[in-house]
Amino acid sequence: MDRRQFLQSSAAAAGLLAWGTETVSAQQAALRFSTPEADPQQIKTWEAIFADFKTAKGIETKGEYGLWDDLVKKISSDLVAGTPPDIIAGGSKPGFVQDLAKRGLTVDLRELVDEIGRSDFDPAALAQWQYKGQQVAIPYGRQTCVLWCRTDLFAEAGISKLPVTWDDYMAAAEKLHKPEKGIYGAVFPAGRTWNTHIQFIGHMWSAGGFFFNEKLEVVLDSPETVRAAKYYTEMVKRFSPPDATTYGFREAAAAYTTGKAATTFYFGRVLTHLYQQNPALLKVSETVHIPRDKQNRVWDGQDEFVVMKTPKSSRSIDLVRFIMSDPNQLYRVFGPVISHVVPTRKSVVPKLQEHEWVRDNPKIVNTLIQPHDYAVSDVLESSKHPFNYKMDAMISKNVLPDMIQRIVVGGDSVEKAVSAAHKTAVEIAKDIKS
Repeated sequence: MDRRQFLQSSAAAAGLLAWGTETVSAQQAALRFSTPEADPQQIKTWEAIFADFKTAKGIETKGEYGLWDDLVKKISSDLVAGTPPDIIAGGSKPGFVQDLAKRGLTVDLRELVDEIGRSDFDPAALAQWQYKGQQVAIPYGRQTCVLWCRTDLFAEAGISKLPVTWDDYMAAAEKLHKPEKGIYGAVFPAGRTWNTHIQFIGHMWSAGGFFFNEKLEVVLDSPETVRAAKYYTEMVKRFSPPDATTYGFREAAAAYTTGKAATTFYFGRVLTHLYQQNPALLKVSETVHIPRDKQNRVWDGQDEFVVMKTPKSSRSIDLVRFIMSDPNQLYRVFGPVISHVVPTRKSVVPKLQEHEWVRDNPKIVNTLIQPHDYAVSDVLESSKHPFNYKMDAMISKNVLPDMIQRIVVGGDSVEKAVSAAHKTAVEIAKDIKS
């Protein structure tokens, strides 16, 4: 731990100590529920759940909603100030949560998992949120990123099959790309955002590369990373919208739902957006696995509930129990984002399959909800890797997005940008201790 990290940790610990001595009235204040799952319909659902919880338990909850890319920054600032949220929901960053657990800031939820029914959970999902025997979070859903395709535009371009490989996709994007008509062949995000990290690291894995080796040494400067970066940045420069260099999650989704792009990488939330904003595209949309190089690989996203250690921890556990223990109550969480978040509780999956959107759009939802074994967590790059306590720093420092921007915006060669990213990552990793 470097001096800055030590000071931040000390400040956070001091702040939490002060929280532990708060007055009774402070302890009875509303629960602070922090989440980036904040589409308008999702917010309505959260607020409805909070209202029901207050009716049932007399406990008030205040939702704090923000962008995915801002969540960790805000929580980190809150920790330093000694004012952490009581619950974090849907952050999907196991590295960040593990760091909180190492500092003793999270509540062990093993007993709650057993109470709800451990056998009803996807064991792999539970395992991703475990640290030294503790259940530092309870996963409620997983997310799969796919390639969304406009089948009508594929047909117009004379493309009979949706892409399976990188070569397939590049060839298709060239035929689909018609910027003079306001239609772009692809959306490869290149902004200084978490989405760029997620999409590029999946392509690097597909090419056979890794960010770290099994000893957690940085190995970015590999031929596989160079190959992935050449392909990725060519798809940015040749076939993505000119403003893709600013794209995060929302922009990548909007490019497709507004008809700006013939394809995009995204999760199942696009289905909801199409129903709300552009239902005409539902009949001409299909999803496939993200085109591969050597192998299918994609970033593994899981939404979770984290209970922080505050004077309100017992009431926070009550809220998580209220949502997670009843399949009908938990199903409400998925309502606004059908197929975007797939339940990790087996008893809830049949309810998802009964939803009319799932029944009516098999070509869209099957890729999203069917089980698969090709998803990878960036804190566990392979079954041979140990849990990577260094990766969260790489994400927060935008190592991969900056590498992509050096090539696309700065004009660096791929080799030079990859080498610079490798050196930056090595320097960052020097001061990180387990």
